[in-house]
Amino acid sequence: MTSLDSVFAAYIIGWAVFFVFYLTVAKRTSTLREELDRLKNSLNRGK
Repeated sequence: MTSLDSVFAAYIIGWAVFFVFYLTVAKRTSTLREELDRLKNSLNRGK
């Protein structure tokens, strides 16, 4: 039964790593969009 527990633990850890990666990418994307909006606003004010 311990090998099945190890497989289950590895499966859970794999999904946890995936979700952490997904959240990190989503946060970076959000930050990048905000930065692009600030840049667009800054360029439009200069016209």
